Amino acid sequence: MKQRKSGFSMFRISFLSVAFLAFLGLTAGNAFALTNDDCLGCHGDVVDETVFKSTVHGGNGCVSCHKEAAAAKDEHTLPLTPVNCGGCHEKVAAVHAKSAHGKAIKGGDQQAPRCYDCHSKHAIFRPTDKRSTTYPLNIPATCGRCHQEGSPMTTSHHLNKKNITDNYTMSIHGKALYREGLIVTATCSSCHTNHDVQKASVPSSSVNRNNIIATCTKCHAGIGEKFMKSVHSPLVTKTDKKLPVCNDCHSDHTISQVDKKDFRLIIARQCGNCHGHYSETYLETYHGRASMLKGGEKLAKCSDCHGAHDIMPANSPESRINKANIVKTCSKCHAKANDSFATYLPHATHSKADKARYPYLFYTFWAMTGLLIGTFAFFGLHTLLWLPRSFKERFKASKEKK
Repeated sequence: MKQRKSGFSMFRISFLSVAFLAFLGLTAGNAFALTNDDCLGCHGDVVDETVFKSTVHGGNGCVSCHKEAAAAKDEHTLPLTPVNCGGCHEKVAAVHAKSAHGKAIKGGDQQAPRCYDCHSKHAIFRPTDKRSTTYPLNIPATCGRCHQEGSPMTTSHHLNKKNITDNYTMSIHGKALYREGLIVTATCSSCHTNHDVQKASVPSSSVNRNNIIATCTKCHAGIGEKFMKSVHSPLVTKTDKKLPVCNDCHSDHTISQVDKKDFRLIIARQCGNCHGHYSETYLETYHGRASMLKGGEKLAKCSDCHGAHDIMPANSPESRINKANIVKTCSKCHAKANDSFATYLPHATHSKADKARYPYLFYTFWAMTGLLIGTFAFFGLHTLLWLPRSFKERFKASKEKK
């Protein structure tokens, strides 16, 4: 029989020895690495172990975030550098870095929100967990830490909007959230996004004028479809002028319920921001004058006749003020309305601005005004000329009597 070569045996023994020593080196390093129990021995007053285990990071070790503490010794250097959340959450960190908050941090703003300002440090739960700072019911309070009037942020920074969280609380969205508990209603992040928060002046901002319709229609899809077919839609009306978008009529943080008094009383004024002349002529009509009295919110407003989001040109078959539809529109308030009733001209005036549209009203007004002035002028002059004669006759009569 052939004997095995001793060289091969020596090679195998050497290889196994090196592998064994490497294994010992790795296990030795881990044996001395800090565990969660080691960390809680000093930091148990800062981190509640029971709560931490129920968070999204509950299965992680402390040193997975605090990497400087992962040294093979009992104590770590102080202070530790801030945790880099982007180590695991790369995509989110990249988006946040380009946001207004991220740029402020890069610019050295110490008050700019970091990840832990919104998500907390150790009690990080999923957004669907009621304990989470990003749970819908908690989002306004989370954002309010900086944006609540009187906070260090609002006193040291020149923010364009005032009383943001208070106004939101009283808005239709805030009431739905707090009074009704509707967690599907819009909160701060619904409009401003979670991490890509930008100033409204930035073209890519979700609340930029050019993007606000897309932002609102994420929830109000049906209304969005109607609006995009209306005269206010950029797809329908081609003009260099600014066409109205959602927050022009509904505002931003003070959005009211459209069928309530507060909103209905300002409809004419809201429409008048663009249609000033028609707003003025509306106020000259019965509807307009009566709307300024008590209970005036019940009177017909612009949207009752023209529609709210589905405003069409009068010559469109779908328009509420089209000849084929006007009786139906008026019948909502005037049950006995007919074709004759619907011939009423709600905005017609005798002003010079409407001379071309309603010439008969313009000339009739001035003809009647001229007749009135002429009549008073003639008889006024007659009275003035008669006064001396009257005094003369009275004097003559008195003299003859004596």
